[in-house]
Amino acid sequence: MSALENYMAALQRLIAGKPQIVPEGSAINKDTVALEASRKRGSIKKSRVENVELIAAIEAAAAAQQKESGPTAAQDTAKQKALKKAAQAQLGSLKEGYELALTKIVSLVQENHMLKQRVIELEQALERGNKVVSMGRRGKP
Repeated sequence: MSALENYMAALQRLIAGKPQIVPEGSAINKDTVALEASRKRGSIKKSRVENVELIAAIEAAAAAQQKESGPTAAQDTAKQKALKKAAQAQLGSLKEGYELALTKIVSLVQENHMLKQRVIELEQALERGNKVVSMGRRGKP
């Protein structure tokens, strides 16, 4: 197998996601293709005429990998900041709702206590009122 064939086979393994030497998920570039082909880093040079097609294939594979890889670190950071801001706004809204609910609960507990006290007062008044013996005649309506 010639060096060019080794490089192309290494590139195909990287594209397929099944490298033998470099770690899986490595970025596709000239150096990783060279390392996967058991060559030294930097052995694929633009100045060599025989590498023109190989370099074009590597660049195309690298572009395809970048499209598939998703957002960059800067995009991830911006997305995380936006999510954090939204979560903080939601937290503030939930805190306001919580405070309002607590206020209502305290008000209802106070009202409940006042009503219980009033019931006790009325029951005591009723008991005092029942102590009065009627002086009416028995048997006559």
